Amino acid sequence: MPQQLGRHRRSKRLGLSIPVRVYGRTAANRPFRATTETNAVSVHGGLLPLNVKVKRGQTLLLVNVITEEERECRVVYVKSNLWSRKVGVEFTSIKGDFWHVYSAQVGVKRRRDGDS
Repeated sequence: MPQQLGRHRRSKRLGLSIPVRVYGRTAANRPFRATTETNAVSVHGGLLPLNVKVKRGQTLLLVNVITEEERECRVVYVKSNLWSRKVGVEFTSIKGDFWHVYSAQVGVKRRRDGDS
């Protein structure tokens, strides 16, 4: 299959469900807070369902419910249909492992059954 130009990922995506709170403003400039769970995460951001209407380029604040860490992000992808809305976000700065799933994988081999 030919490789598509411009479709390179900077980091691996993991299909994980991590609870987050999302803070931002609606198109009518009203503040909102939504609680949801990610569909996928990467070092650079994540993909999540969001019932609130947002647009590309908009700034949001994500809070990792497990750790209570906050991270500013930008909306880079929005896909809506009659039943749902998926939003892709990219962190505005990369400061550590916001999701706490990547740092544990670096340089660590997984144990196989029977290893001691």
